[in-house]
Amino acid sequence: MPKTSDPTIVFRILISVLGGIAGAVLGRWLRGSGLLAGPNLGLYLWLLGLLIFYLLGAVPARLLGRAWQKLIDRLLGIAAETWLAAIAGTTVALLLTVLLDNVLSSVPGYTWYWSLLIALVLVLGVTALFVSQKQLFTGRRGATSPSGFRSTGADGLLLDTSAIIDGRLVDIFRANFLSGPVLVPRFVLRELQLIADDPDSARRRRGRRGLDVLSRLSELPGLHLEVLDADPGEAQVDDKLVSLARSLPAGLMTTDHNLEQVARVQGVRVLNPNQLAVAVRKAFMPGDRLQALITGEGREEGQGVAYLDDGTMIVIEEAAALKGSEAAVVVTSSLQTNVGRMIFARLEDGTESGNGR
Repeated sequence: MPKTSDPTIVFRILISVLGGIAGAVLGRWLRGSGLLAGPNLGLYLWLLGLLIFYLLGAVPARLLGRAWQKLIDRLLGIAAETWLAAIAGTTVALLLTVLLDNVLSSVPGYTWYWSLLIALVLVLGVTALFVSQKQLFTGRRGATSPSGFRSTGADGLLLDTSAIIDGRLVDIFRANFLSGPVLVPRFVLRELQLIADDPDSARRRRGRRGLDVLSRLSELPGLHLEVLDADPGEAQVDDKLVSLARSLPAGLMTTDHNLEQVARVQGVRVLNPNQLAVAVRKAFMPGDRLQALITGEGREEGQGVAYLDDGTMIVIEEAAALKGSEAAVVVTSSLQTNVGRMIFARLEDGTESGNGR
């Protein structure tokens, strides 16, 4: 979801106001010391301070705005029960401080310094204790991650933009190949929205398809789809996903090969629908018979080429003359390559190589 306000402009205005105050103070000092005089000296220096600090405050305001936004994102990523536990711990710690102050007030040398030190120690200690036991405040079993995701014993599965746009997720979950909570970070939703609003029609269609896939996922019975507000400090979406997957911990589903390799190196469990598609392809053993439509010629003389429904290539000996027709073939061997599987076959006995011409 796009940010509704930009903190940079607020910080720039604040810097400008500080400049105006500094100008007004300088004007009073200059007039009091007799270095400058004039009926409107304070007003002019106030305006000069405003303008100069506004012009010079662009870079500091931008840096402060980014820092502020990161702080807000991290605070929003803290689970509600963590806030509740922290507030309860602070309340108990302050009550204990009041009672100890009352007891220790008659002790010689007990001053505000010792009172403040005791309060600080109690607040930090009791709050940390309450936060570590925050599940007691919800009445629900299971651990809560720093992102707000509640683990119920089943591993969560983070979705990246490429896996959502791919569109096969709905069929995979509907077929019960995967289960468990499905986690969609809000920064992934923002990226999908940006793609869906892109001026380029092709990217716009892909973005809208991704949003439609999420809508269909949310309607699947028994599937828990959760949007995470956590936003790690990394700049790139891929880096955010890996960092979030490690902190939850959760698996990561993506069709992006580069992201898959980076995540695996950092110990993240990665699921790629492309690998699942390869794994569930039907296995053909030597001697298996099948019908194949010869659509082209192979590299070697006399070879014909056909394709299965899943895109697997079949190279058929002495079948070039049958281009454009179906033929019964017998599998002789298969080969797994870096681009997929390839099947080698021959014409079934009794099939004429000149048939169909």
